[in-house]
Amino acid sequence: MLSLPFNVSQLLSQAGAMFPTGPMDIAFYAVAFIIIVTAILTVVVRNVLQSAVFLIFSFLVTAILYLLLHAEFVALAQVMVYVGGVVIFVVFTILLTSHLGEDAFNVRIPKIFAACTLSLAFAFVMIRCILPVKELATVTTTAPADYSSLHNFALRLLGYGADSFIIPFEVVSVLLLMTLICAITVARKGKGEK
Repeated sequence: MLSLPFNVSQLLSQAGAMFPTGPMDIAFYAVAFIIIVTAILTVVVRNVLQSAVFLIFSFLVTAILYLLLHAEFVALAQVMVYVGGVVIFVVFTILLTSHLGEDAFNVRIPKIFAACTLSLAFAFVMIRCILPVKELATVTTTAPADYSSLHNFALRLLGYGADSFIIPFEVVSVLLLMTLICAITVARKGKGEK
């Protein structure tokens, strides 16, 4: 009989300690995997429009990662600034300046299969969000009672103190304005060349 120099059960217990397998951990692994796949597809895909769509999915899944980390404001800012602002302007610019939108989405998989898969995934996420999560229900908050009130949130977001966020707020608004101006400029140049 061949004896192994290590114990298999001991190795599995050490692997379990290194990679936790709770429900939140599995959700983190799934979200991280989707982020990596969509980021790779953003770079690898040859069509610019499809690359922008994969970038949108990458940003949306990053927002889900922020929600898993209980950073709701950062997730909301991620969706509003990156998905709702920058990437949508990039997609508009691509569609206005080129003919990529005409034949960009010649999908090889059947549309019914894709629609059913996306519908089931969406239904699973909605059901999972409606059902109570044991880990979230047992978390005790250490913040003061009025810490997350709308009044305090507005004062911290638009205040001028050392712990306020008025400068990042204004930088984001200037970034969105610059993106909008660039998208309009590129679209006008594309129409003028015709």
